[in-house]
Amino acid sequence: MLTWINEKAKWVIVIFAAGIVVGLLAMDRVPKGAQSYPVGVVNDRKISYSEFDSRFKMVQQNQFQNQRLEDEQYAQLRNDIFRSFVRQILLDEQIEKAGLAASVAELKSEFKNNFEVVRARVIQEAQYRLSVIQQQASSQEELMQRSQAYIAGLPKFVTDTTATKEDFEAWLETPEAFKWSMMLQLEEEMKNNNIPVKQLQMLVGAGVHPTTLEAKWAIDRRLTDFDIDVAFASNNDFAVAEDVVDTAMVKGYFNAHSDSFFVENDAAKFQYVSIPVAATAADDERVREYAMTIYFQLADTSSTATFEEMARISSEDPSSAENGGVLPQPAGLGVYVPEFEKAALALDSGAVSEPVKTQYGYHIIKCFGKSTDSTGKVTADVGHILLVVNASSETIDSLEKILTGIKNDVAAGKDFAAAAKEKNLEVKESGWVDRNGSIADLGYLKGLTSFAWPNENLPEEAGNVSPVLRNAKFVVLANKVKELKAGDRDFDMYFESIKTALRAKKSANAAGIYLNSVADKVKAWKAPVEGDSTATPVTVEKVTIQNMKASAEGYVNGFGYGSSALYKVLNGQKVGEWGPVIETDNGAVMVRVNNKIVADDAAIETAVKQEVESAGRFASMTMFNGFISNIEKSTPVESNLDLFYRD
Repeated sequence: MLTWINEKAKWVIVIFAAGIVVGLLAMDRVPKGAQSYPVGVVNDRKISYSEFDSRFKMVQQNQFQNQRLEDEQYAQLRNDIFRSFVRQILLDEQIEKAGLAASVAELKSEFKNNFEVVRARVIQEAQYRLSVIQQQASSQEELMQRSQAYIAGLPKFVTDTTATKEDFEAWLETPEAFKWSMMLQLEEEMKNNNIPVKQLQMLVGAGVHPTTLEAKWAIDRRLTDFDIDVAFASNNDFAVAEDVVDTAMVKGYFNAHSDSFFVENDAAKFQYVSIPVAATAADDERVREYAMTIYFQLADTSSTATFEEMARISSEDPSSAENGGVLPQPAGLGVYVPEFEKAALALDSGAVSEPVKTQYGYHIIKCFGKSTDSTGKVTADVGHILLVVNASSETIDSLEKILTGIKNDVAAGKDFAAAAKEKNLEVKESGWVDRNGSIADLGYLKGLTSFAWPNENLPEEAGNVSPVLRNAKFVVLANKVKELKAGDRDFDMYFESIKTALRAKKSANAAGIYLNSVADKVKAWKAPVEGDSTATPVTVEKVTIQNMKASAEGYVNGFGYGSSALYKVLNGQKVGEWGPVIETDNGAVMVRVNNKIVADDAAIETAVKQEVESAGRFASMTMFNGFISNIEKSTPVESNLDLFYRD
């Protein structure tokens, strides 16, 4: 029996691992009863589970080749796909409301303008048809005859690299073109989506008419360069105390600008306790024993298991496991950690080491060959099987049991903080967390969103304490202490940001007062001349002075990029004179304009023409995106994702 287990161990491992994967996938799903609900509802239009799941699988296959994603990646992918359904429904409604439809002329034009797309799809279908011929052929001779006959009948633009666009357009006019199923599918896409969306975009952007005058202003701003001297006193050198801005000042600012501080998305605040998930000495011993089991199997001359097979099955280093454990760099070059290098270089060619412990886990190392260069330096081509030391399920269960105890105590009437204190755990408070967001110190927690915003179709849980949540680093218990709805105005949410902005403004004011006090020293400054060793540089404490070339669109110290304040200075200040102190978000600045370099008329004229064309397209696209975004924000959307997937 032991011999059989030894021989079959690798397959036992594979079956066990497959069971774990299936189990993990199953845990991500809610029981099938949820499938009686739609995944979402947008203006009474239902998104079915089948169409959502079909698109989800297609995207997962195309973008990620069905690889297992992290929980956060899965949640983000599901939300992105859900949003794509919402946007498509809203677009369809607007297209129908506007009575938009693709004409025959537009379809022909769309086909002609998408030569590469059509060509790629026809080639794809041709390859499929050839594979069918290959499967159906009863002999090699029949295969050759049928394949050659089929290829001979293909359109010229598919088989002939010298074919022109005119050949393609001529083919589009023939009945043969629309005998291809790919062409019919593409026609449906163009008719029902591509062309109507373009029409809607044109309709929304019809009022966009950029003028030559506007374009010239933008070009002048972009192409005119200035030689300037800039003196900058940074906010960082004039930081003000926390108590300089009190709650009353913040409240006054909030009340005066309340429309600037509405809540864009649903959000919540949590008290929480967390315990790091760390491997114990028992976990380390468990992995070491497993590593020894693999080592003994490889060392057993009666075993048929090879190092390469076991690496593919067991190694937790994905970059080398697929390659049979072979590492890309030889040991002996200092590429690997010292413990690994020492063990690898001690092996004879073909030998396998006992498990070697490093910061990454336990390595079973194989030497494939050693060499010595002219300097006597020894290197070895090696591979490894890596087993990472992670917390076991027993360890995690013991941590979760502690948090479950706190949850039970709160359910029995204890205060959350008091219950946590009895377990010697520190209670922390999160910042504001959006739906599908994360608590900053912990990272993504699967289940946090569905706890904080439970689906109305699910039974409501009593109390504000979450189930025990977990990711790779922590087990967590969260207590929801405050919740905001999108559209609310909330002082607490914006308190810190307003306070920070007001303190920055006071710092800029202090920097401005100081810069005014040293203005005479600043005005005495001259840019150093290359080769002039007699010039005495003027330095001013807490002020950075430099000469630079810049445009109104570029970066200037103290102003940042594309500042409107900088544009006013550059175009309104006399050449050769220092201007007044200007307070900015970053501090206080003085500028001297030394010279203004204007582009020649021909360059400006060419740029203006291009600007008029590109500005129209850009403005139209921006307006269209804003139009759809605003509809999306104002449309009530019911999401039932948490009935199907645990976030």
